Amino acid sequence: MRWYVKSKIMKQVKQISLLAVFFFTVFLSGAAYAGEQSITKIVEITGTSVVCNKDVVKARNQAISNSLISAVEMVVSDFLSTESLVRNFQILNEALYDNTGKFIQNYKVLTELISGKTYRVMVQATVSIDMVKQHLLSVGIRLVKKSLPKILFFIAEQNIEDASPQCWWGEDMTLAKTVTENAMSENMRKKGFTVIDHENILRNLRLDILSYKSDLDNEQAVNLGTRLQADVVIIGKSVADIAPNTMGENIRSFQGTVTVCALRTDTGAEIASTMQSAVAVNTDEVAGSIKALSHAGFLAGEELASQIAGVWRKAVKMPTVVEIIVEGTVQLANFVTFRNNLNDMAGVNGMQIKEMKFDESAIIVNFQGNAEELADALMLKAFDSFGINIYEVSQNHLRIKLIPIKILH
Repeated sequence: MRWYVKSKIMKQVKQISLLAVFFFTVFLSGAAYAGEQSITKIVEITGTSVVCNKDVVKARNQAISNSLISAVEMVVSDFLSTESLVRNFQILNEALYDNTGKFIQNYKVLTELISGKTYRVMVQATVSIDMVKQHLLSVGIRLVKKSLPKILFFIAEQNIEDASPQCWWGEDMTLAKTVTENAMSENMRKKGFTVIDHENILRNLRLDILSYKSDLDNEQAVNLGTRLQADVVIIGKSVADIAPNTMGENIRSFQGTVTVCALRTDTGAEIASTMQSAVAVNTDEVAGSIKALSHAGFLAGEELASQIAGVWRKAVKMPTVVEIIVEGTVQLANFVTFRNNLNDMAGVNGMQIKEMKFDESAIIVNFQGNAEELADALMLKAFDSFGINIYEVSQNHLRIKLIPIKILH
């Protein structure tokens, strides 16, 4: 009898020892895995180069290199204001743009073509946000998250002398900005908005842009805005006409009217709208109508800037570090599934395992919101082999129990 008890105790000790070694190994591998994870951003960008001396291979390589520089620039612009980009341009050029290999995890060429002496490639690149941030900090550049969105304008303008509306997109596109857009963009830049200059990025669009009409619908504008990395698109029209008031034989009045709305590119939702009119007086029709459109555009920019800023600042959420205590991790497969699903959730910018015990683990999550919002999002997740019980929620803390399906039934 004593031998049996002793044998049973030794067997239990051996099992516990094996489990301890197993979980310790899992903990180390999980921690290493979390430490190796990097927050990335996938961007699609176009690069160009000139074919010299018929050296197509060299031109292709240079076009790819230029596209990778643009990809890193795009990520950097997410963390720095325009003023900071200009002020630190030399440092950025030496520290980042001359060393893109440090920040590009991988890339692939989506399409390429030769047009005359120009070699053009469209590349999809994966940029390490962590590496970019660390390098910016190491060279003494302070990261300031921009609180206002990047704007792209789609304003179709018809002046008195125009037979049809003028725009920068579509089969009748003109490279010059309209009077209305100039006035609106100048006003909104002064208020801190970043305005995308389509004159310099038209080459990044495929030829299908020529199929669009001047009267873009909301879906088309949002799709184009997304391709050009805009947060908000401003779509609408402006019209100039002769007003009824006159003075003498030569002095006439002209009215400009601007009707626009602002759409988020991530959701397509309308977040602002306005219609503004202005009157100008002049002896010349063209000069008078331009003045009226410019004034109406300035007023429209003023109003939209106010509306968009109000909506945007309410929507911006600062990232929060949330600690999640997960019970029921003895079923390792369930815990791995839970962790993978958590990492893929919208708003989760990174996570790592803080501690692992026999049947409990602590996870640190970088979340764009608070613990309550993370709990709400987790409640909507469906798991095949288990359910979750969120039984404790505080500002930066959750306690969750993983419950196998067989126990639930």
